[in-house]
Amino acid sequence: MQKLNWGNFAICFAVSLGQLCFAYPSSIISTTLGQPAFLEFFHLLDSKGAISPKGNSLIGAFNGAGSIFGVIIGGYLMDRWGRRQAMQALCIVSMISGALLAASQNSAMFTVFRFFSGLGSWAFLVITPVYCSELAQPQYRGLMVGMNGVMIGLGYSIASYIGLGFFFSTNATAQWRAPLGLAPFFPILMFIVLFFIPESPRYLLMHNRTDEAWKVVSKLHATPGDPQQEFARSEFYQMQKQSDADREMDTSWKMIFTRPSYRKRMLIGMGFAFFGQSTGAFVVNNYATVIYSSMGFGAKDQLILACGWISVSIFGNLGGALVVDRLGRKPLMLWAFIGCCCCLTLEAAMVARYAAEGTNKVGLGFALFASYSFSVFYTPGIDCNNAIFLGELFPNHIRAKGVTLCLVVYACIDLVYLQVAPTAFERVGWKFYLLFIILCAIGAVWAWLFVPETKGVPLEEMAAIFGDPEDVVIYLREVHVDHTNNELVVEPHADDEKASIQRVEESHVHNQPQGAGTLEA
Repeated sequence: MQKLNWGNFAICFAVSLGQLCFAYPSSIISTTLGQPAFLEFFHLLDSKGAISPKGNSLIGAFNGAGSIFGVIIGGYLMDRWGRRQAMQALCIVSMISGALLAASQNSAMFTVFRFFSGLGSWAFLVITPVYCSELAQPQYRGLMVGMNGVMIGLGYSIASYIGLGFFFSTNATAQWRAPLGLAPFFPILMFIVLFFIPESPRYLLMHNRTDEAWKVVSKLHATPGDPQQEFARSEFYQMQKQSDADREMDTSWKMIFTRPSYRKRMLIGMGFAFFGQSTGAFVVNNYATVIYSSMGFGAKDQLILACGWISVSIFGNLGGALVVDRLGRKPLMLWAFIGCCCCLTLEAAMVARYAAEGTNKVGLGFALFASYSFSVFYTPGIDCNNAIFLGELFPNHIRAKGVTLCLVVYACIDLVYLQVAPTAFERVGWKFYLLFIILCAIGAVWAWLFVPETKGVPLEEMAAIFGDPEDVVIYLREVHVDHTNNELVVEPHADDEKASIQRVEESHVHNQPQGAGTLEA
């Protein structure tokens, strides 16, 4: 088994910091909506101090703004400019929009800059998993890409605790402007970090920048005990040959929908995005204060409980990242859907029975226990898995487009739920949970029947899982180093239809990096 390259892990960890640029601005709105000063400043309350119908509509707009456009633009930019430059451009968008959002003087201004803030933040959600997937060693891809989930949980937690801290501020304006004003810190940090991170080797190969790609792979995929870089050379040879073939393939949007195997990948990815969001996690997160209010808790307790709930996600995502390469993607998905379904059922029952009277501490305690337990199931199986699974589904030449389509579904479903949630909680109360309970149950059945296992499979070999073995130019198991001559040898596996054994000469060949090897003409 290949050993972990800690330098590779550090680079993927640094890339995953981009999720802080997504998670903090996405989550800070939750605590902002719990700040009385914010609600009063934007006239979201009625004469009795409750949120007005107009206020509910504006709150929905504040939550979902910019997400769909951000996903689409993120996918376009990383194909057009590369993963690193796309993230740098989005850092600038997020810095400016975040600062102006905090300075908003009315609801129209707030909505506009919330849109651009959402656009910038959601674009990171598309790029960073793809970037990490293309940098990671295949056997540790779950761990390395799983750091995206950890950073999402950390970003949510930071937002929650900062929102809680400013709740106690005696300055009404600072209560909500200061937490929003801290959002630009994360894109500034990421902008600086990106100067020290290499471009994706697969993106470089797709653009004929072979020497640069080899420098990245030879550094990040070299491991202790492998002085001849046998794995790095073999893997790079596979990447190179697959990229040569992929450059000749159709990269149009139409092909994703018309080719059966691509359509299958797309439908599986979209299905996971749909059912993952239909667990109700974003509703629970963004409307935590509303939900805890329905359980009978006051404003301060609502914010404290929201902080505790979101903190669980850090450890849940970390746990998922640590075990996903052993247990696999599919078992964690099943764990999540089944567990979330059970937790939501218990929470709905307790809220339905005890929330109205608000005096039964045991009943409300069980509702709170169910809410926290939900995060234990959701975060390793959905939150962590989302970055890992979607980033590895598609081939090099359409990876950005494929992930974009899946996350458009993710953003659309999120937008719908966030738009209707305030009104739904107001009018049907606990019955709103029934929607998520039913969809969680259906999601578990769907994952069991249709989701393939992808752990440990090199990205270049993923086509074989989805019915296109002929698209795999070469399998990693076929390539190894002949230690006698220090040459790469391509030896066909018994299951593969190859004509002969081929030898890779270590020589200077036009357009090939020294040391990586190329097939003899």
